[in-house]
Amino acid sequence: MEQLDQRARRRGEDRASVIRELLRAGLARELEEETVAAYRERRISLSEGATLLGLDLWSWFDLLRRHGESINVELEDWMDSRAAL
Repeated sequence: MEQLDQRARRRGEDRASVIRELLRAGLARELEEETVAAYRERRISLSEGATLLGLDLWSWFDLLRRHGESINVELEDWMDSRAAL
């Protein structure tokens, strides 16, 4: 709790605002990790991953690269990406 209070004081916010921000960031990170894992396991396509995270395809490619994932492009993925453009 002390760390939350310190962070809140540094930002000029209350503890509840800091907690909401941390929850939002944690949930976003969890969704990102789950989406990358689903792509790695071929449960979703490139375009589905981008859509789930609200990213354009280039940002999604960059995110996959940062997670050390290669891009598994199949004909269906390529066709979906062309439709998205």
